[in-house]
Formats: sequence, C-alpha cells, structure tokens
Amino acid sequence: MLNKARQLYEFGPFRMDPDRRQLLRQNQPVPLQSKAFDILLVLVENSEKIVSKDELMKAVWPDTFVEESNLAQHIFVLRKTLGDAVEEKRYIVTVPGRGYRFAGAVRVVNEEQLATVAEEEDTLVVEQHTRSQMVIQPSALPGQAVHQLAGRRRIHPAVLVLGVTIVVIAAWVFRPYVRPPRVVRIRQLTHLRTLAYNGNLVTDGPRIYFSIWEGDHRLFRYVSPAGGEVFPVQPALPDINIDDISPNGSEFLVADLRTGSDDRVVWRVPVSGGSPRSLGGLRARDARWSPDGSAIAYTLGSDLNLVNGDGTNSRKLATLPGEPFFPAWAPDGRRIRFSVADPRGLGVGLWEADTVRKTAHRLLPDWPGTVRVRAGQWSSDGRYFFFGAQNEGATRDIWAMREPRGTLRRVEPRPVQLTAGPLHFYYPTPSKDGKSLFAIGAQWRGQLLRFDRASRQYRLYEQGISADHVAFSRDGQWMAYVEFPSYILVRARIDGSERRQLTFAPMLAFHPQWSPDGTQLAFQGSLNQASPKRIYLVPSNGGAVLPATPERQDQQLYPSWSSTGDSIVFSGAEESGDNPALYRVDLKTKEVSLLPGTSGLYWGQVSPDGRYVVALTESTQKLMLYDTRSHETRTLAGRADYPIWSADGQYVYYSKLFFGGPDAGIYRWKLSTGKTEKVLESPDFGLGGVWGTWFGLTPDGDPLVLRDMSSLDLYALDLDLP
Repeated sequence: MLNKARQLYEFGPFRMDPDRRQLLRQNQPVPLQSKAFDILLVLVENSEKIVSKDELMKAVWPDTFVEESNLAQHIFVLRKTLGDAVEEKRYIVTVPGRGYRFAGAVRVVNEEQLATVAEEEDTLVVEQHTRSQMVIQPSALPGQAVHQLAGRRRIHPAVLVLGVTIVVIAAWVFRPYVRPPRVVRIRQLTHLRTLAYNGNLVTDGPRIYFSIWEGDHRLFRYVSPAGGEVFPVQPALPDINIDDISPNGSEFLVADLRTGSDDRVVWRVPVSGGSPRSLGGLRARDARWSPDGSAIAYTLGSDLNLVNGDGTNSRKLATLPGEPFFPAWAPDGRRIRFSVADPRGLGVGLWEADTVRKTAHRLLPDWPGTVRVRAGQWSSDGRYFFFGAQNEGATRDIWAMREPRGTLRRVEPRPVQLTAGPLHFYYPTPSKDGKSLFAIGAQWRGQLLRFDRASRQYRLYEQGISADHVAFSRDGQWMAYVEFPSYILVRARIDGSERRQLTFAPMLAFHPQWSPDGTQLAFQGSLNQASPKRIYLVPSNGGAVLPATPERQDQQLYPSWSSTGDSIVFSGAEESGDNPALYRVDLKTKEVSLLPGTSGLYWGQVSPDGRYVVALTESTQKLMLYDTRSHETRTLAGRADYPIWSADGQYVYYSKLFFGGPDAGIYRWKLSTGKTEKVLESPDFGLGGVWGTWFGLTPDGDPLVLRDMSSLDLYALDLDLP
C-alpha cells in the first residue's frame, strides 16, 4: 500500500509542513512555539475565511481554559515572525468584532511535487555541467575527483583548488540548522499553592529545594524530581534564603534576611544540619558557587565580585551600569551570566563576564523578545543556557539559547521560546541529567473585596473580579481599573455592565484617574516594557491613547486631576528616578510647571476643592500636606502608602498594609481636626496586585482591597534538546 504524500502549504517565502510541525522561510527553519504553530495552521487551512476567536481557541486549546489575551499574544508573536508591519498586515488581518483572517495567497503542494521539481532542477544542473565537460561526482573524495577529471581533460591545479573551495564554502553556507529545543511535557510536582516566587530553586539531583510562605514566615521544603511527598528542611539559621547548593551537594549558601535587603550576610550551612560557617562577614545581594566550589561570585551594589570559597581574597570582577543580580556560572568556570537592572527603571538586561579577561558585556542588546531578562542557568553539559523573561504580553516565560559548538551544523543564535503562558515561570533550573527543567509556575489572580463597615466583614465586590487600582467617576456611576495581572485598563459601570477595554498590549497601565466631567481618564503608562513611564489620556468611551505632556526626558507617575479638569498634577523625576517633585501640566497649552516647594515629594493627589495636595516623601514615605496657595508643607503621618482623599474632601485615607507588623492597617487623617485614626486592621488573608499592596475607596467610602488568590507550585518541564 502506497503512503499518502504529505500535504504542505506555501505562502510568500514560507513553506509550512504540518506533519513535521515545521515552518520554513526560503528553506531555512523558523523557530516557532507549538501553540503559535497551531494557530497559524488553522488560519492557513482556512485561508481567506474569517476564523472567530472562539473557533481558534477551541482548536488550539481544546481541553484547557485560557484567557483571550493569550491568543492575542500569540497573534502578536506570529505577526512579528512573519514580518507583518504594524501598518501593513500582509498575512494575518484582524476583522474587528469577528476574528482573524489569513490574507496571504496560499498554495497547497505535496512532497511528491516538491521532489519532482527538485529532481528537474538537479537534472538541469548536471546537463549544464556536462556541456562544459566538468562533472564532479558528489560521492567522490577530493583525490578521486582529481583522477576522474584528469582522465577527461587536463585541469589546471588552480582551477581544481577553486572548485574544491567553492564546494567547501557551499557546504559550509548550506549546512543544516540544529532544530530548536522544545518542551515535550509539563509535570506539576507540588500542590501547595504557596511557593515563594521571589525565593530560589536549587537541586542536588535527587532533591529539589524551594521555599514556601506560611503566613508571614518563609519555610524550606524539598521534593523528588518525580514529585510526590514534600519534606521539610530544618535550617540552621532563621529567616534565610537559600542562594545555592555546593557542587558536591553537601552545603547550602544562604543569605541572612535579617541583616538587610540588598546587602545580606552570607553563610555556608551544612545540608544535613550543623553549625553555619562564616565567610568573614561577606555581604551580598546574590551569591553562587563556582563549578569546582573554589570560588563564589557575588553581587553588591553595582559590582560583580569574586571571593574564595572560604571568604578570603575578595576582588572586583566588573562594575556595571546598574545593579547586577542572579549570577550563573558556565560549566567551564570561565564565564558568568547575570542580570542588570536599568537604573532608569527601563527593564532588565542579560550580561556576561569573562573571569579570565575580567571583561563584561551585554548579551542580546537588540533582541526584540523582551527587556526583562532574569538570568537562569546552563545545562550541565554547557550546550544550552536557560533563562526567564517577561514578554510584551506581560507573561513571564522560559527561553533557551544554544551555545555555538562545532562547525558541522548551524545554531540559531537567537533565543528560542519554550513556554508561552498561561503560567508565569520563574527560576528555570536544569536537572542534573539534562532531561528536564524545574521552575516555579504561577497563576496570578486577585479577588476584589469591599469591607462592609456595617457587618465588619469583607464581601465580594463586582463578583470578585481580578481588578487593581480601581477608580470611580465623581458621579459614582462608573469605575476604571487595571486587570491583574495583564496591566490592561478597563472601564465599566459599577454593576460591571458596559465593560470596555481602553488599552492593549504591549502597553502597561497603572493608576487611572477620572476627569471631573467623566469624559476622560488619565493614567500612568508605558508603551512597552522598555519605555519610560508617562502620563497618558484616553477617552472614557474608548479611543486614541495620547500623552498628556509634550515630549520630556523624565519619568512621570501618579496623575491627579485639578478640581476644574483643565490641568493634571503628576510626580516627575529624572530618567534615573532621582530628584522627584510635583508638576502641573496645563491641558490646553501643554505647558508643564513645577509646583514650588515640592522638591522630594511624589504621589501627589489633589483635594476635591483643589486647595491641597497630599503626597509622600521620597526616602521615608512620610505623608505630607501641600498648600497650593502658600506653597508650604507639613507632615501628617509617618510611613504611608496609597494616599487618597475621601469624596467630600474631609479625610485623607492611607495604607500601612504593605509594611506589615502591628501597625499594618488602613488609617485616615481628618482635615478639620488634624487627628489620625486607624479605621481597619490588616486582614487575615494575603493581599496582592500589579504593583505592591493596593487599597482604594468605593463611592460610599468603604475600603477596597485585592485579595491574593494566586497559585504557585513547582513544575518539571521535560525537554527535547537536539
């Protein structure tokens, strides 16, 4: 019985092979994540037809519920891969309100047709060579080829050398690509829901160590790579973070969290229990052992440093343009890769240092995939480097980068995306056998709650939607909020009806504020992960998003409307974030002016009558009141967060929820008496959000909070690594 020829699709310079799940551009493989390939295949198979979003999602995720934003993210990636410009989508066209349509001309071919064409082309080439009396047998060795050619005609040696050189160059240029790595299966190893995504993962082979939250306490556990029962780890020191495990698996490298946030004291602690060993008072943000255990790489301030394993002979390796963190040693011990935070708040880049030459440079400076790269680890054989990155759809995914080795096959120099949501993955850690990656997988979600003052109970607000930074129109009929965790700005009636999305990925939105007449929203936003924060305006019924100020080289945060709606007060700072102050932009003239006497203040919120501005101090977060007439300030309270005026302007509410401790709760200061009172204790459940621990007020003055309903567990990603 004859095998049925495989059916292929061609469009433009691309050829799509459904059976081999391969996309080629001019016969060269194009890296494409599995779900993106599935979406493209559905669109190509239905060329020139409109495919609804529901049809696409059912075809690609038949047994899994995913958010619609996940589909939009994959469409965005596909358009970039196919080279669709923003203004000219040649292949994938959005049909508003209906779905997507593949607009490229598609030709269906089969393998037999391609083979026939290839044979005809080969025959033509052979005939041309025969006429010139110069035939080189592909199977012949160079020496054999010389004798065969010499038997027909005497060839000058220089011509032979040139011919062989051409063959070698052609073989080099057209050598095959190493096919991209891929995830073949994802296994959930724990079902605890409380793993600490800001902790770390380390493995000695038979065990994976991680941290969990139990209330306000961080505890340590381990589990087998096969999953199953989770076992406790009894640390020799309280309140620590495990940074690394020694190459022989006998000791932890731990940071004492009691001694500072970014410059913690580092210890060596036996895995099996026992007294910790001092490293001479070494302080670091992050520390990692070298592959042979003889040295430790650590970060402190803007420096990457090395120190001997016993804590002696500390020396600087490199000074970076921002704060480095997450150092990772290559298996050969010569290179260290690490992340560097942009001091202007414009993302995180991946860097590499040479420990022999004592040099450092940025990797992937022009890589369009993301700008928030968190260094990961090398595979044990050094062939792959794995890292996490946040893409333009705000999902944190895992990427792999193949290290160039040998010359027989070409290696894709760009990183290959291994995951594409819906989970956010942190700390990719290769298994010792190189067959899997361990990572913390997070499903971020919140639940909007209102504190009912009558019953003194928290109740669901708007069915408990995952909404952060909620703001209400002055008539109390509309609300605007930021979806958690997508950073998308949405407007709706307070009963949840007439919902409308106002911003779209890759823009990130924060802190919306209604204009007094309810026709516009001002918000703090970034065009993408690499863009500075600016104040933007958008019509509340939807429309173009426009900057509120003329082009400025600064950071702009926390907008607040004047009582008349003709200007906006915002917090401005240098690109680095230094020297904040309060500014006002006139929306008619676009003129920006400094509010006198506000140097060092930020988060300014204008009172309903426009007389006062409540703000925070830069370093200590003290709550301050600024008089717009006298330009004088006075202190209202100590450490505070999320200040907000009551609707009648009689109170300033503020939060201490983020700081924890016995003072945690919600407070208010009364304008007429100057007295402060605690109105709400900290709840007995966790709080979350896109940006710290948010708190707000309903039109009736009830406190709003976002309960953390996220689920974080340990996963194993089984790999196919060519």
